[in-house]
Parts: sequence; C-alpha cells; structure tokens
Amino acid sequence: MADQDTVTTRTEVAIRRACGISETADLPPDARLWEMGMDSLRLVELVTALEDELDFFFPNEYLTGDTFATVESTLEVVRRFAT
Repeated sequence: MADQDTVTTRTEVAIRRACGISETADLPPDARLWEMGMDSLRLVELVTALEDELDFFFPNEYLTGDTFATVESTLEVVRRFAT
C-alpha cells in the first residue's frame, strides 16, 4: 500500500491524463471532472490506471458519479482503498 502523498500525487496525475489536461494545470479539489473533459470512456481509463498504479480495486458500490464528481471526491475514495 502507498502512503497518502504518493496516492494523492498518482491520483492527480491519472486525473490529468484521463481528462487530457496538462500535467502542470491547476487541479483544485473542487474541480468537477466532467467539466474538465471526463467522459465515460475516460472514466474507465482512469479507474483502470488507478487500480493498476496503486494496486487496489474499487468496490463496485463506489463506481458511481458521486465518487468521480470532483478531484476531492475521487481522492477520498482512492485514499480509502489504496492506503
């Protein structure tokens, strides 16, 4: 399992890649993923990347719009299962 800082950094990198935004772009906690370019295909890519990178699996009940609504909501769930 990874520490909190590693989980945060890797999750933010994965979000930027999935949304197709610059690795240096500002990523505020309340940023809405769907407004940053997320769509259903990119979401599958994000989930797969996070599970592979951080060696965990999202429980099915967390594969919802609420989990992936914002950067912070995504981080909260990832931190719960990847640390």
